[in-house]
Amino acid sequence: MIYPLLFPRGEQDWSNEMEHVEERRSAKRNRVTQLQFYAYRLSVRSGFSLLHSSGKLFQQYVVDAYVKTEGSRLNCIRLNQKDLRVEFYRGLLDALTTRASNNNLRVGKLVILPSSFQGSPRSMQQNYQDAMAMVRKFRRPDLFVTFTCNPSWPEILNAMQ
Repeated sequence: MIYPLLFPRGEQDWSNEMEHVEERRSAKRNRVTQLQFYAYRLSVRSGFSLLHSSGKLFQQYVVDAYVKTEGSRLNCIRLNQKDLRVEFYRGLLDALTTRASNNNLRVGKLVILPSSFQGSPRSMQQNYQDAMAMVRKFRRPDLFVTFTCNPSWPEILNAMQ
């Protein structure tokens, strides 16, 4: 048990075998994904929540959940490179191998991240292209709005309670 203060009754963490409990479920997937599990566990509900009232321990739990989920996604991408049509990047692999051999370097395993993986270079390039398409259609923005606030302001403290 990693977080005994947050889950004193020993609630189960996510596992591959966790099933949906909805009776009228029409989706093809009958298992709960890691992202669905943490989204459910982290959702805000009415009443007292020990998890959300835990301060820095809650923050650490959220970071751990993110790292586990992101690691699982990266592992899935690494294991399913054939299904992601990576063979189209064979020329890239050949170029990297040639450059590495010219510089007496050893090439590791090449893993291509899909553009759907947030934060990957391809995702950032796609987001940039989307933003430029919006600028072409709607012209460049007239205003650049930014604001700064103090988290100790009474208005913000009242809204957070």
